[in-house]
Amino acid sequence: MSTTFTIRSARTDDVETAAALLNDLSRALHGTDDTSAAELLNYWETPDVDLEKDVLLAEAADGALIGYADVGIYGDAVWLDVRGRDAEPLAALLSAIEARGAEKKPGKRLLGYVTEKDRAVRDLYTRNGYRVIRHGFRMEIDLDGPLVEPQWPESIAVRTFQDGDEQGVYEGHMEWFADTWMFWRTPFDEWRQWFLKDPAFDPSLWFLAEANEELVGVALTRPSESEPDTGWIRVLGVVPAHRRRGLAQALLHRAFAEFASRGFKRVGLGVDAENPTGAVRLYERAGMHVARVNLQYERVQP
Repeated sequence: MSTTFTIRSARTDDVETAAALLNDLSRALHGTDDTSAAELLNYWETPDVDLEKDVLLAEAADGALIGYADVGIYGDAVWLDVRGRDAEPLAALLSAIEARGAEKKPGKRLLGYVTEKDRAVRDLYTRNGYRVIRHGFRMEIDLDGPLVEPQWPESIAVRTFQDGDEQGVYEGHMEWFADTWMFWRTPFDEWRQWFLKDPAFDPSLWFLAEANEELVGVALTRPSESEPDTGWIRVLGVVPAHRRRGLAQALLHRAFAEFASRGFKRVGLGVDAENPTGAVRLYERAGMHVARVNLQYERVQP
């Protein structure tokens, strides 16, 4: 059945209804919300996002939002996010957001990501010539059982984030992840928007490991904005010289213990299924399991 709709640019005052749409779609797939209005607005206000052009909405004749799309540049790749249920609005959104991506980065690869359970968007990408190139996992641990005490390697001291640590944490994040898939050095202003201006940012949940006062590892964590009982590990990184000594596992256990002490029921994180540092095995050893599979699709622009 054909649906009457229009595709238009997002406006700041759309953020509440856009977040509600994304949460409605996520609940249907996973039983949980996807985002909050504050979290979505933080993305819309990122320095490299042009809200009028980079975020599009499908609006039904009665004014209800029925679809969402945005585009972001990461290095030489154009990342697309398209959400909705109905084939016609989804197709129109994809076509429009692809055109914006081609305008921003002509001829570069188009990448779309989607949860494995979202058949409507998976079919959309397949119909339009995309192919799956990568898998990612959402991994979780329930905090209802006994937790392992962190076992810190010799000479390691751990503290939480303080004002003035910003540049060091940023540099570590960029340097320690340079060997991961699709790495691109994010400009500091964008990183600061995503991390320090994150509405859920809590410096007491950023754990910094030091050896001789030199930063050698971090666990940057936060409460989930959309799942009140869930803590989230955004970044777990260790300088190469200190890997395979138990530091990453100790940082994980420290984060689990902190979230448990605050009454959280679980902790989650996202990871590339083919991470070259063995991250998936590390998380499994720490007691985490795969809770969700995400797919990355690719199409090369003509």
